[in-house]
Amino acid sequence: MEITLSAFLFLYLLFIAAFLFFSFFNLFHMIRFGFVSPLAYVVTVGYIIVTLLALFISYFYIAQVDWTYTFNLFDSSSSFSIE
Repeated sequence: MEITLSAFLFLYLLFIAAFLFFSFFNLFHMIRFGFVSPLAYVVTVGYIIVTLLALFISYFYIAQVDWTYTFNLFDSSSSFSIE
């Protein structure tokens, strides 16, 4: 059974999409209801900076991968036989 690396890329992109979806609502609620102290501003800006840094670093490493590469999940040449 051969699997391409692009399958893992799609799973990663789904994870990133879910993360950004929840981050949007998290930031919306922090901006709408949470700015009562200067620390809330620092936490919000820090969250945005760390998120953007993580996305940039992951893009830097993901862009270097050959996503057309396939690999065998189960090697069919070494089958077990019960006698």
